[in-house]
Amino acid sequence: MGGVSRNYDKVIVNSNALSAIDRSRRILEELIHGDVRIYGVNTGLGDLYNVTVNPEDVAKYSLEMLIDHSTGVGDYAPDDWVRATMLIRAHQLSLGYSGVRDIVVNRLVDFLNMRITPLVPRYGSVGASGDLAPLAHIALALLGRGGMVRYQGKIMSSAEALKLAGLDELRLSYKEALSLINGTSYSTAVASLGIWDTYRLLRAAIAVMALMIEVSRASTAPLGIEVNTTKLHKGELEVARVISELIIDSKNVNTSGRTQDPYSIRCIPPQVLGSVLDALNWALHNVLNEANSVSDNPIIINNSVYSTCHFHGQYIAFSTDLLNMSLAVLGNLIDRQIAQLLRKEINGVSNYLASGPWRVGLMLTQYTAAALSARLRELSTPSTVQNIPTSGFQEDVNSMSANSAIKLHEVNSLIAQLIAILAYDAYVVASANNACENCGKATAHIYGIISKYVAGTQSHSEAITRLMGAIDELSSLVSLRINPS
Repeated sequence: MGGVSRNYDKVIVNSNALSAIDRSRRILEELIHGDVRIYGVNTGLGDLYNVTVNPEDVAKYSLEMLIDHSTGVGDYAPDDWVRATMLIRAHQLSLGYSGVRDIVVNRLVDFLNMRITPLVPRYGSVGASGDLAPLAHIALALLGRGGMVRYQGKIMSSAEALKLAGLDELRLSYKEALSLINGTSYSTAVASLGIWDTYRLLRAAIAVMALMIEVSRASTAPLGIEVNTTKLHKGELEVARVISELIIDSKNVNTSGRTQDPYSIRCIPPQVLGSVLDALNWALHNVLNEANSVSDNPIIINNSVYSTCHFHGQYIAFSTDLLNMSLAVLGNLIDRQIAQLLRKEINGVSNYLASGPWRVGLMLTQYTAAALSARLRELSTPSTVQNIPTSGFQEDVNSMSANSAIKLHEVNSLIAQLIAILAYDAYVVASANNACENCGKATAHIYGIISKYVAGTQSHSEAITRLMGAIDELSSLVSLRINPS
């Protein structure tokens, strides 16, 4: 998904998908001509589901229906969110349960391959009945009948973009407007990209924490694989393996003389990072399943049509809520590690690494970390418990999956900043202790990467800001296996 949404990889609809699309379309048309009652095809929408309408009229007024749904507010969603949304929507419709024509799926694919990206307000979905508002903005752009897009580096009307790209105006038929908006594709896309970024951050955090273990001269007894095999958590064992490999040849560890290290140093792989990894695996499993599932209503199976709740984002909301809470715990851990590194008993140099009575050294790095950690706790309040009914009392249980997935990206941003602060403090402590002379090979490399980014900076703030750019390089040093099954 990241290849398409962020790197503009080409998308192709294979022949099996085209066959499935055509089959469901033929069945839908047979059912319509057989006077079968089908929600959104010959009935009204939402609370108006009992109103019978002519299917030709529904198709005729598709544009008006999409305009009514294209509300939403706030800054425009990032382009990669929108591209991932179009990719997932095309895939879900191509599973052959929605009854749309292949031209609809192909138009989504054309937009991806021609790099036409609709401008979509990021807020407005309640994560049920589909991500109606954001998907309606995308649908209008596909038709060239409304909305703005980004194309060839410029913002223009969708009609102008279609003309420049050589695409004809798209007119929708039965059920197609509804199928374009009646799914969880936006929530799923935002969650998918957020989970990938979380995985990258978790690997970078492990790299920096390995250096933190070095400079705090911590005991390796709680970190070993043998010790952690007495617990049955997969994430715990995986993180124990990775950290053990990173510090295997260190001459600094086990030299503090402390009988037991503080929890924030001692419990890194077993109880904290391991559980965060397991939460990520669980969330990834659910989101992958959702991306590859039918997400529409009604759906066509064999020769029958069924009203379902497949447009409901509860699995996404639970998954990203769990990750947001898990990352708040990770942020608290990093804040505590920063505070510990500023203690003479831990760093072996001086309190706060201060150089005189009128200097506070690194003290304010922990203040900043405390502010970020507090913000993480605010964001970790679950979105799933914030249900507000819509459409009268017909749509009375909403998931708020989009809100939860959007929060994950802010949470990731805060975690990245906390990792940068911890990296900086660990680097300063290492520099005060013979510049990592006794570090192991892996942690010496980590120290070297941090040194490269910090070199020449004039303030703590500048150094930390630069280290935000080191996340990818630090992440690449850690081989952390994930298993979403």
